[in-house]
Amino acid sequence: MIIFKISSTLNRNMEAWFWILGWSLCVLTLFGNGFIIFLVGSKRHLRTKTNAFVVSLAVADFFVGMIVVPSLFFCEMATGCSSEGWSAWVHVLRWLFEHASMTNLCSLVLDRYIAVVKPLKYLIFMKHRRVVQMICLSWTISVVIIFLHALNLLFYKEIIFDHIIVWIVVIFLQFLPCFILLFCFASMLYVVCKHDRAARSLAKQLRFNHHVLIKNQEKSAVILMAIVVGLFLLCYGVFLRCSFLVLFQNRTRCNDVRYKIPILVLNSAVNPIAYALFKRDIKNEIKRRLKSGFAVAKTRNKIKPLDDNNCFNLERRSDSAKHVFQ
Repeated sequence: MIIFKISSTLNRNMEAWFWILGWSLCVLTLFGNGFIIFLVGSKRHLRTKTNAFVVSLAVADFFVGMIVVPSLFFCEMATGCSSEGWSAWVHVLRWLFEHASMTNLCSLVLDRYIAVVKPLKYLIFMKHRRVVQMICLSWTISVVIIFLHALNLLFYKEIIFDHIIVWIVVIFLQFLPCFILLFCFASMLYVVCKHDRAARSLAKQLRFNHHVLIKNQEKSAVILMAIVVGLFLLCYGVFLRCSFLVLFQNRTRCNDVRYKIPILVLNSAVNPIAYALFKRDIKNEIKRRLKSGFAVAKTRNKIKPLDDNNCFNLERRSDSAKHVFQ
């Protein structure tokens, strides 16, 4: 009896911490990705080809934060999130943006891979039309797969068809993206290290005394990809485990939502932080906005020296009037 009470108390505490963590990551995801979308959309010089992929990924991550935790919370409150009824459609909607985030991440990494490994071909290959095609393809893949799954829920309700969809997801949306990301990151790292060795060798031949750094653009791209790809592989390692349980042990649920959902939302929450820290144009724009904000705050209130009546003049600057308090 005592053991049962302790177990019940631990379950309640774990559930409370799960919702606190989940909602906190949800708010962070919405704020971070929403800010990236607003920043790129409001500044013309940020509307580059690479930032088009960044915005597309930020939109997918924004909807991950908007859908995953809130839908699960209201689903648990209403029906306990069974695999039937409207709660099944909640899962379908969540999977849509999960897969869209993954496909858009692959497009972003492919863009950076071509830019670092094949810089001359990048200028020829990555035209505006190509960027639009890759972004549309990223969203189309996830929409088509979710459409097939929804079609099965509505009309067929066949277990075999459901397993076929799961195999398609495992192969094309889990294994293949992981392989593409690992290959692209390893190739980028190899190229950057190769350029670093060449730069050091040239500096040694020219007898420079100072340390030669690798190109900031390449180094920033590799650091950015390391953070984003690392979190992605951690997240989708959990999904691969769940997919194997469904396929080979004939389970309908994996019972791992308590740690799968926070990792999923964390993946979407960290992406805008990585852009802000390691993507140079976005980082510079954020710094510029912070400096201008602090400058405005400092000039809002200014205390002038004593006037002729030995009183301080507190000048509050505004667009309409000037108030003087004595």
